[in-house]
Amino acid sequence: MLKTRVIPLIQISGNSAVKTINFKNYRVVGDVVSTIKIFSKRMADEMIIVDIDASKTKKINFKFLKKLSKECIMPLSLGGGICSLDDISKMFDSGADKVVVNSLFHDNIKLLDKAVKKFGSQAVILSIDLYEENGKLKMFSNSKNKKEKLFCFEKSLTEITNTGVGEVLLNCVDNDGVMRGYNNKLIKEISTKINIPIIAAGGCGKSEDCVEAIHSGAKAVAAGSLFYWVGESIISLKNIMKQSGINVRLI
Repeated sequence: MLKTRVIPLIQISGNSAVKTINFKNYRVVGDVVSTIKIFSKRMADEMIIVDIDASKTKKINFKFLKKLSKECIMPLSLGGGICSLDDISKMFDSGADKVVVNSLFHDNIKLLDKAVKKFGSQAVILSIDLYEENGKLKMFSNSKNKKEKLFCFEKSLTEITNTGVGEVLLNCVDNDGVMRGYNNKLIKEISTKINIPIIAAGGCGKSEDCVEAIHSGAKAVAAGSLFYWVGESIISLKNIMKQSGINVRLI
């Protein structure tokens, strides 16, 4: 049986690790290199790094990402600003084991299909960032198409499945950075309708939130605030998850 993964999610801006609130204002956490070194020593299963500046400007600092990847001793996913197959190739050259894409899904789904076929589904994570507005679920993106899409369950999940991506990073924008728990209702509803592993993100504030997300159908949990502001250690989190019947790596 595959083990459930605990994944630090590091957002970066310039040389700093930052933490957003509802994908808007952010607080500086500290130096990103030091942050990566700390997580690399604390039994994280993987690491996700997303450059929030590159997500907006579409200008990726590959040299800096390569520097960061050298400090990471676990499987590393890199995202932010990916617009082409060349960008993806350079991400792998910079040390990524997987890439996290978002705008491609909204701007050029055919190119996303080509990326999956070229690099393999196991190497591509699709970030789906959802928020609620006027009672409707919408998908957030820094795509060229400024009109954000409605999330229509049947249509949107069919489109996601058809991409062939290996995992979905399901991010609840409304819960991002506020530490009130993952959107477990959404996790459960989506995980029962698609056969793609879900990484829960957005809202984790205590260990029990991770347990609930896994029991709701997520295959992995990604968190930032839990480690930055609460100070929860990955090993203590994993022990709590194990006590709740979740299969995690402890060695």
